[in-house]
Parts: sequence; C-alpha cells; structure tokens
Amino acid sequence: MSIIKKLAGDTAIYGIPSIVGRSINFILVFVFAGVFDPKLIAPHVEFYAYAAFFFVVLPHGMETAFFNFARGKEKYQDVFSTAMTSLVIAVVLFVLLMLTNKSSAGSFVGYPDNLSYVTWFTLIMAVDVLKSVPYALLRYLNKAKKFAAVKTTGIIINVVLNVFFIVYYPELTDTEPNIEFIFIINLIASGIEFILVLPDIFRNLGKASLELWKKMFKYAWPLVILGFAGMVNETFDRLAMRKLLPADEVDYEIGVYGTFYKLSMLMTIFIQAFRYAVEPFFFAQADKSDAKKSYIQIMDWFVYACGAIFLVVSLFKQEIAELLIRKPEFHEHEDALFIVPILLMANLFLGIFFNLSIWYKLNNKTKHGAAVSLVGAVLTVILLVVYVPIYGFKAAAITTLAAYATMTILSYLLGQLYYPVRYHVGIVLTLIVSSVGLYLLSEYDGLSGWYAHLINLFYVLVYAFVGHRLMLSSRKA
Repeated sequence: MSIIKKLAGDTAIYGIPSIVGRSINFILVFVFAGVFDPKLIAPHVEFYAYAAFFFVVLPHGMETAFFNFARGKEKYQDVFSTAMTSLVIAVVLFVLLMLTNKSSAGSFVGYPDNLSYVTWFTLIMAVDVLKSVPYALLRYLNKAKKFAAVKTTGIIINVVLNVFFIVYYPELTDTEPNIEFIFIINLIASGIEFILVLPDIFRNLGKASLELWKKMFKYAWPLVILGFAGMVNETFDRLAMRKLLPADEVDYEIGVYGTFYKLSMLMTIFIQAFRYAVEPFFFAQADKSDAKKSYIQIMDWFVYACGAIFLVVSLFKQEIAELLIRKPEFHEHEDALFIVPILLMANLFLGIFFNLSIWYKLNNKTKHGAAVSLVGAVLTVILLVVYVPIYGFKAAAITTLAAYATMTILSYLLGQLYYPVRYHVGIVLTLIVSSVGLYLLSEYDGLSGWYAHLINLFYVLVYAFVGHRLMLSSRKA
C-alpha cells in the first residue's frame, strides 16, 4: 500500500497543475461555447486536433528517451543537452517549413482565407515542443514546486487573458468575439512558461553527443510511430469529418462533436495527472525485486478510479452538459449525449494501455509497441471512412472505443510474452463490467426527476463498495 500512497502523492504533486490546467481549459471550452456558435468553434477544434499530431512528431520521443537514458550510465546533463539539441533542430525546420508554405497549409486544413491561424499555430507548437524536455527534467530532478509554479503561472495568464479578450473585450469595444484571440493568448502563456524554465535549461546543460543521440533516437523513433498512431485514434475523427460529411453540415457537426467530446476530458484530466507521476516511477521501479507487484497494484487502483469517473459522469451527463454548454444549438443534435459514455470508456482503455506499456518501454521493445498502435490506427481509419458518412459522429465515438479496446487487448497479450506481469485480470474486468452495468441499469430503469438522481447516487455507492472490496481482495492475491 505504501507504493500506492507514494504514487498517489506524486500524482497529486505533479498532477495538480495539470489537473487545474486541464480543468480550466475544460471550462474555457464551455465559455467559448457560450460565446461562439458551433460553426465558429470548428477552427479551434480542428487546429488543436492537428496540434496533437505535431506534438507527437516534433518531440520525436525525446522526453521518454531522456527518462530511459538518464537512469543509465550516461550523465543526465549530457542526455538532457542531446535531447534539447535535437528538439531545437526539429523546431527550426518545422517553423521554416510552415511559414514559407502558409498558403498550402491553410488550404490543406480548410482555411485558405485565415492564414494567420497557421502562423499562430506554428509558433504555439514550436514553444510547446521546446518546453517538453525541460518539463521532463524538472520531473527527473523531483522539482515538484518549480514544475507546479511554472505550470500554474501559464494557467493564470491563459485564463485571465481569455476571459478578458473573449468575454469582456468585445463588449467594451462593441466588436464581435474573435476566435483568433484564443490562439494568440495560448502563445503568450506558453512563451512565458518557456522563459521561466530557461534557468533550469542553462543550469543543467552538459555535452551533446551525436553518438548518444543515435542511441536515443534508435530507442525513441518507434515511440513516434506509436504516438502518431495514437493520435490517429484520438483526434483523426475530427479531421476526417471535414472530408467525410456534407459540406453544409460539417462545421456544425465538428463544433458539436468537439464540444461534447470535451466532457470525456473529466477522465482525460485524471489520466494525464497519473501519467506525469507514473512514467518516471515505472523507470525508477524497474530494477527492484518487487517491481511487478507494484505494477499490479497500480493497475487495480487505476481502473477502480477510472471506473468511478466513468460512472459518475455517465450517470449525470445530461446535467453536466446543461450546466456547461449553455447555447441550445449544441443540444439540438440528437447524438450529442450518446457519445459521452462511449468516449469515457474509450479513455479508460487508453489509460490501461498506458499502464501496460511498461513491457516495451523497459525492454527496448518500442517497435512492438508501435506495431500495436498502428493496428489501432488502421482500424480507426477504416471504420471512420466506412461508417462516419452513414452514421455521423456517433460512429467516430464508437470507432475510438473499438480502437483503444483492441490496442489494450493486443498489448496485454504481447506483454505476457515479453515482460509477463500477472495482472488481476478478473478484478479489472469486474470493475469495468460493474461500472458499465450500473450505468446501463440507470439508462433503462425508466426513472426520472429527483428520484432518478437519488438512485444514481445509490449506484455510485454500490460501485464504490464493490470496488473497495475488490481492492482489499487484490492485496491478498
């Protein structure tokens, strides 16, 4: 239990700024939904979907490679410098390529008359990529306070400027709200965060090495494929809709889907906080005799927590949506609420997949991990192309769940071959089935009003009790 308590503490320390940041971004999405109609929100949804792809390719796995090689015989300063040099070169090439081909990029993403979007997007990506390894350095050095302070500063700047320029500035100047302000504010906040980590960058510089970079890149490049394939599963649905849905409907569909998709961020926020804490923890535990026992305990508690999040959000999805999404145009879509539980469960499987990833990260089998993600990506593309034109964005949500579930099963099976860990499969499946079963029971019990809310709270308590008993039994297993 001490391992779980320590990880919970680390998740809180490193996760609080991530949780707060994600939560505020989560809230800001619904602030935007109260200002802009679904069609005007579409550029924000699409460009940030593209950002997810670039944020995989541009860092090219150097963050995870840093953790892996810093724990070895190499001096961590040399590993850090090698990773940063690699990032700088990648970012410079990216900026030059994008800014010299703005017209082509704007036409490709469907906004040929808004090339300023491309400029802001490019600069945001450049700064965010350059921050990735310095943030990994702070985690490696256990500088939790500095990590939290920098993240929090960026969050405060982002919130204050967004609230002023999106909500109040149009009223003060008697102008229409401008979606472009969101991009500019993001760039300002990211830039200030980068400035704040510059002292740590210079203080920990070592000697960059081409030979070391070759080793790091050999380890990392499959992670790029893995991450890129993962982004296909996570964000390609929003990008594919522009090509697969009728032109006169696509902006509305993307706006509604992207906004309701954000309700699943209540799961994503927890998973992101967990990942910040657990990745260095996995590497630190790797050489200990009881490492696998720790991994098993972490999996049990992780699924228990995610199952609770799934159940609460799914049971009260309508109330949450009505509270956060005020414009009635969003609620007029008949499939808007349908996708929320599906996407929550998809993210739960994604979190399990991340937990299982130790088998290829610790054993330099990253190529195998990439192959698993590629299977998911191919499945995603095929299902989207076939079913989105027929069933709309509800097919996109189901596709996401199918892809992540498939990847999780494949990863578990391969992990048992290359790095066998005797996970409590029965407990994990019971937790998942319990949360889904209680949700479906609520959907079909025919109750409404305050009585339905009371019964839903009872279902949550039932899950909490069942899960707690399972956690007690898992300690004895």
